[in-house]
Amino acid sequence: MLEAIIQVKPLDSWAIDISNKLGVPIRIVESAMGEDGTISSLVEFRLDGISKEAVLNEVSSHPDTKELVISEEGDGVITGNIVVNKWMMIEALQRANIYLLGAVTLEEGAVEWRLLATDEEVLRKLVEDLEEAGAKVSLSRKLQVNDLSLLTRRQEEVLENALEMGYFDYPRGVTGRELAKRLSINQSTLYEILQNAQKKLAETYLLRKRMN
Repeated sequence: MLEAIIQVKPLDSWAIDISNKLGVPIRIVESAMGEDGTISSLVEFRLDGISKEAVLNEVSSHPDTKELVISEEGDGVITGNIVVNKWMMIEALQRANIYLLGAVTLEEGAVEWRLLATDEEVLRKLVEDLEEAGAKVSLSRKLQVNDLSLLTRRQEEVLENALEMGYFDYPRGVTGRELAKRLSINQSTLYEILQNAQKKLAETYLLRKRMN
């Protein structure tokens, strides 16, 4: 498996548009495409002198974003789930069968992605797809990784606590509400992180099995 960091300056991106308008970076923690074609992402906004209402107003007025449901607030940061109608980058990832480990907007109007790819050919095809769509792409880092590097630190922390506290046992040793309280996060955020982490592990397992 390959972990790669690429910088993409696309023709259209709700994240870049809103980040530039507000003057603050946006971090995309996790993303998944729904059956209806919309993209659901766990995102983090650093307020840096702007209000929560300003963020909500920009999200509601952008033509590609449907809604932002805030799940956590504190220390000048708000975290929530955003639903997007259109996002060229995630659509390219779906076609390339590459997993998004995280992303953040940059000041120069680009998005930096941290990706997990099965091999060089898959990564090359993603870059070609993006460039054919008119995006400028540059590779910042590329290295071989093992299965221990698949999850984000947040996903690993949540899964470890869930396993230790018996969340996956039958009967369960802890409820979702109790686990969310232990981790000091919103219950809906807990379920979203667990779902995305388990999906990533399952997809990687099946992908490796097909390759053998």
